[in-house]
Amino acid sequence: MTTDLRDLIAIKRDGGTLSQEAITAFVRAAADGSAPEVHLASMLMAIFCRGLTDSERTSYALAMMNSGEVLDWTHLDRPTVDKHSTGGVGDKVSLIWAPVMAAVGFAVPMISGRGLGHTGGTLDKLEAIPGFRTDLSSDEMDAVLQAVGCVITGQTADLVPADRTLYALRSRTSTVPTVDHIAPSIMSKKLAEGAQTLILDVKVGSGAFMKDQHSAQHLADVMVAIGRGAGRKVHALLSDMSTPLGLTVGNAMEVEESVACLSGGGPEDLRDLVLDLAQEAVTASGEADRLGLPSAAQPLRARLAATLDDGSALARFEAMVQAQGGDVAALHDPTRLLGAADVSALPVFATDSGLITHLDALDVGLAAAALGGGRGADGQAPHPGVGVQLLVEVGQHVRSGQPWAQLRVASGSATAEALRLLDRALVVGAE
Repeated sequence: MTTDLRDLIAIKRDGGTLSQEAITAFVRAAADGSAPEVHLASMLMAIFCRGLTDSERTSYALAMMNSGEVLDWTHLDRPTVDKHSTGGVGDKVSLIWAPVMAAVGFAVPMISGRGLGHTGGTLDKLEAIPGFRTDLSSDEMDAVLQAVGCVITGQTADLVPADRTLYALRSRTSTVPTVDHIAPSIMSKKLAEGAQTLILDVKVGSGAFMKDQHSAQHLADVMVAIGRGAGRKVHALLSDMSTPLGLTVGNAMEVEESVACLSGGGPEDLRDLVLDLAQEAVTASGEADRLGLPSAAQPLRARLAATLDDGSALARFEAMVQAQGGDVAALHDPTRLLGAADVSALPVFATDSGLITHLDALDVGLAAAALGGGRGADGQAPHPGVGVQLLVEVGQHVRSGQPWAQLRVASGSATAEALRLLDRALVVGAE
C-alpha cells in the first residue's frame, strides 16, 4: 500500500507544525518503503528549509527510534549510561571512558559508528585489534554487558532502519547540514540503545563539524532537548577540537594511546577529557549514592582517576576485548595490531624556529586520511596502521630541523599530500 505524504509535505512547506502522528507517518513510510522516494526527498527538503520545533524534533527522533528494535536493559542490576561524541581528530575517548564507567559500577551499552571524512570512528579503532567483533547481536551485547559491564559494537540491521534510509537520502538531496536532521538522527540511535543516562561530547573547532561555539552550543541544546523530551537524563559538554586530542591520529596508534591512558599514563588532555565526561555522567545519572561513589566533585574525580591508575579500568577493557573476540595480547604488544607490519616511519621536520602557537586539527586529520587512515568515499575501510604521531604540543618551542611529528606510511599512501597538510597545520610564532 502506497503512503501519500503530499498533504504533510505542504504543511511543512508552508511553515506549519507537524503533529506527532504526521511525523510518525513520514518516518514509517521511510522504514517500510511505502512512500515514493520523491515524497521522502520533498519532506526532507521542506524540513531543511523550514526547520522544526523542539517537539517536532523529539517526535522525529522517537519515530525513527521506534522504527526498529529498541534495546531494554531494565533487567540489569546496574544503572546504564552512554556517551556520544560529534566526531573529532584523535578522539579515542570511548575506548577509555566505557571501561572507567564499568569499573565504578555502571553498565555501558555503547553502539558506535565508523569514521566519516577526516574524523575517526570508534569501530575502526577497535577493529585494529585482531579478531575484535563489532557486529554483535542484542543477545551477545547482553552477555558481554552482564560479564564485563561495557560493550562497544555497531548498529544492527534491526536498529533504527528508518534512519538508514533517510540518512542515505539526505546525502543525495543536499539536506545534511541542519540540526533539524542531524540531531534527531544522532539521538534516535542513542535512544534506541536503551541507556537511561547519556552524555554528549559536542566538539567545537577546526577539526569538528561545528566550527564555532555558537553552532556547537545550538546542536548541544537541541540534542539535550530531544533526550529529555524522551524521558532520558541527558547532559552535554563542549570540548575543544581546534587541535587534535592526544598525540596520535590513526587507528592502531590510537589503540596504543588508549591503553597507555588506561594504564595511568597517556597525554594529559586525553585523560582530562575522559574524567570530565565520566564525572558529568555520574552526576547526571543521580546514581552516586547507589554505587557508593562520592557526590562531591573533587572526591568523585579522584575516585574516577583511580580506575586509570590502579588498573581496574584496564582490566575491564581487556575483558571486553576478550569477550568480543579480540586478541588481548595485542594491547600490550603493538606489533600484533593490524597493519603494524605494513607501515614504515617517516619523520616530519620543522622549517622554522619559535613557539608553537597552533596545530590545526583539521589539517592533521586530513593528513592521516591522505595516508589511508580515513574511510574512502566508496566506503573502503581505512588502513589500520597508518597515521600521524605528534611529538610536540601547542605552547612548546621548536627549532628548525627538529622532528615534530612522525608519519606511519604504507604502500600507496599519499605521503607528499600528507606532508603538505602537516606543514600547513603547524604554526610557529616568534619567541
